[in-house]
Amino acid sequence: MRISIHMRLSNAVTIPLNHSYYLTGIIYRFLETSDSTYSEFLHETGYSLDSDPNEHRRFKLFVFSPLRAKERRIYGSSISMGPGPVEWRISSPVKEFLGNFALGLMSMGGLQIGHTSLPIVRIETLDSPAILEETHFTCLSPIVASVTESMNGARVARYLLPNDPLFGERVRLNLISKYFILNQGKPPSDDRFEMTFDSHYLSRQRGTKLINFKGTNIVGAFAPFKVRGSKELIETGYECGFGEKNSSGFGMCEAMRKGK
Repeated sequence: MRISIHMRLSNAVTIPLNHSYYLTGIIYRFLETSDSTYSEFLHETGYSLDSDPNEHRRFKLFVFSPLRAKERRIYGSSISMGPGPVEWRISSPVKEFLGNFALGLMSMGGLQIGHTSLPIVRIETLDSPAILEETHFTCLSPIVASVTESMNGARVARYLLPNDPLFGERVRLNLISKYFILNQGKPPSDDRFEMTFDSHYLSRQRGTKLINFKGTNIVGAFAPFKVRGSKELIETGYECGFGEKNSSGFGMCEAMRKGK
């Protein structure tokens, strides 16, 4: 399920361009207000594949967009938004998360980013799009896929670019893990998943974005793409986010309507 949070600014405000870290903090504050035990579990532990003792990864199973405004200007490391409407979207298939988030959201009444307050005027539940075996998407936030390599005796992450043949496979394996968790260890009946970025777009644009999250530079793909294969995995990507670091605001995508 996907929630859209609408705000309206009477004057322009300026916040950091890379504000995903602030939004992550807001989410956990909302959860803490509603259910401190659940908030601590999600922040400190998260969901895992308990049936696999060799699986050490943890998933938070939610994703969110950056703040979106029609009136916006970028000034170096800052972004000016407003006056006018501002929107924030958050998505998760986990009812406990959405329920606690909504309760905290209603009790707080606004978003606080540093010294800037953004009052909430409306909260909307969005209809889920029709997911087909071939579905086209646009990125609301960059999609991260990486491989771990050795460098000078240390294990480091190498972020994959959209044209890397490994990109789609890393996203596929990540989606299978999320599906396992959401379905109590049951595998998808169909695990096909092919991901192709728009070659025409990539011929004109780099197709990547660099985001600084809490002092770490992260590179993600940011270009229109299509996926073919398992509807189960595609729906998991739509609800949880495609790729890695979804709970840090990466991998939120919008299904394109036919004719778009």
